[in-house]
Amino acid sequence: MKKLLSLLLTMILAATMLTGCGGKDAVSDSQSDNKEKVVIACWGNQMLEGYNQYLCEMFPEVEFEFVLATNSTDYYRFRADHDDMPDILTVRRFALKDAVLLKDYLYDLSNTDLAATYYGSYLDSYTYDDGTVNWLPTCAEVDGFIINKTLFDEYNIPVPTDYSSFVAACEAFEAEGIRGYVSDFDADFTCMEVLQGVSIPVLQSMEGRKWRQQYESGATQELSEEVWLPVFENFFDFKDKAGLGAEDATYPNRTPKDLFSEGKAAMFRGTGADVITFPGRGQDEVMLMPYFGQTEQDNWYLTYPTFQIAASNKGMDDPEREKLILDIMTAMVNQQGQDHISYGKNMVPYKKDVTLELMSEMDNLKPYIEENKLYIRLASNEMFRISRDVVQMILNDEVKTPKEALDAFNKELAGEEPGTDIVAHIDTGYSNDFTPEHGNQAASAVANTMRELSDVDLLFMQSCYVANDIYTGDYSQKDLGYIANNDGGWPGLMELTGDQIYTLVETTLSMTGNRGAVCNDSTLYVSSGFEMDITKADSGYTLNALTIDGKELDRSSTYSFLIYGDRDWYMSKVMDEMGISEVDTTGPKSKDYLMQRLVEQGGQLAAPTDYIILR
Repeated sequence: MKKLLSLLLTMILAATMLTGCGGKDAVSDSQSDNKEKVVIACWGNQMLEGYNQYLCEMFPEVEFEFVLATNSTDYYRFRADHDDMPDILTVRRFALKDAVLLKDYLYDLSNTDLAATYYGSYLDSYTYDDGTVNWLPTCAEVDGFIINKTLFDEYNIPVPTDYSSFVAACEAFEAEGIRGYVSDFDADFTCMEVLQGVSIPVLQSMEGRKWRQQYESGATQELSEEVWLPVFENFFDFKDKAGLGAEDATYPNRTPKDLFSEGKAAMFRGTGADVITFPGRGQDEVMLMPYFGQTEQDNWYLTYPTFQIAASNKGMDDPEREKLILDIMTAMVNQQGQDHISYGKNMVPYKKDVTLELMSEMDNLKPYIEENKLYIRLASNEMFRISRDVVQMILNDEVKTPKEALDAFNKELAGEEPGTDIVAHIDTGYSNDFTPEHGNQAASAVANTMRELSDVDLLFMQSCYVANDIYTGDYSQKDLGYIANNDGGWPGLMELTGDQIYTLVETTLSMTGNRGAVCNDSTLYVSSGFEMDITKADSGYTLNALTIDGKELDRSSTYSFLIYGDRDWYMSKVMDEMGISEVDTTGPKSKDYLMQRLVEQGGQLAAPTDYIILR
């Protein structure tokens, strides 16, 4: 009875109250179905791809709301400040140092059956001094050097076994006009991982482990010269011997992978997932090798959980809801759940009750697992940010010596984090809840703003790319990035006929098992400049009509069209169906549009529109 009254009160509040984020002025589909709503913040597109359909099928009594969150614990601090925490939190970029400020908002998992399924050595890394455990890891990504063994064989160059043979291979390939080693040093994660990866024996030394424990606990806010000066000395040597320079500092994530796929580079930094996605020139034999040390015994792989998972305290005082949330979390990290994440046989488990098979390209990893030579990266938010700043300085010759690099790193560690000053004020907030009458108004406001600024006729993007309510009030530059900042989202600019737009929407609604697939109302797409009439059934969603200002979309006319989504999976799929071979993906991302409108222009978001009829 108490639960029923609570549900009725929630419905009334949702229909009548303003919460600082725009009025929730209609009863949501989940409420009308009397389903329990559970909000899951997904750290990235690959998690959404792996889990959305699986969880909807596993828990048909639940109406899931999936959002694509910024991959940072700071994002959850932002939501906590607005009393708007999701039920289940996930993050890939994680350090206890960053997460401690969320401790009071999160559920203690220490005495749960779920926590008991983890190996104690890994659980220790997530346990606070008082015994609290808020976060649990899933399976581990393995990071190292991906090599094209076929290319090595073609040029009769020995596969590296240590640092000196790695350097020899780089020199041999350079003599053949092929890059020996290349990586995406425009990406902060690559800068951080290579900086640490080439010095794992130093970081794993007694002094290195002692310093890391002090740093993670907040006892120090500077790099130890004893530990980190050798790290920078190693990276300077690596830069010189691998032939890295200013051009490498500009390479985005895709460039080294394209060079590798074209046979123009022999090695790049990557993970097991990259082995699957970028197998050389098609039929080449590729291998994931470790970070090379001075001797073969000094070789290590770098690892990190594909994500961490936690639960908000919100609603966990209700035993039934507490059980439901824990059941969902268990389904996400048990054998079946991890099979959905490690489908490529490219990850290592942290749990006792999970066995993950490795693909043959990673067979050489097995002795390293047995010897526990798997280094877990140090991945605080400031480590990502400052590693990129300093590595870029090194590659651009802005710092000349390892000591200068160490001093530059410590200077940034001692300073204030950038982007925290107030830069904008949002006058009108909008709800991120989906309703059949209005769609997702927060997503619509962002989509309409992007369309206005890009000066295109029509725009189409998945509504869950907008990660939370748009709150009224002041925003820092960092806060604005949380509204719609997803690493997997790319703008695709093209010219489409009305017929092609119909194909695009129909293909999107019918897609399964792919990034960008629709599994429930929260993962439907938002349209800007045109409206969609859609029917929902047990079997999925079907398109009835597309209109512009209520009039049928002209199938023979051509429109400038901006699609926003995953470039390698979703966008390539719909382009094939539409018969489009090329698309311009060089435009700004969604957060850049928000910065332009709200900061540079000092304006406001465009008003949302009722872009959908859901029957």
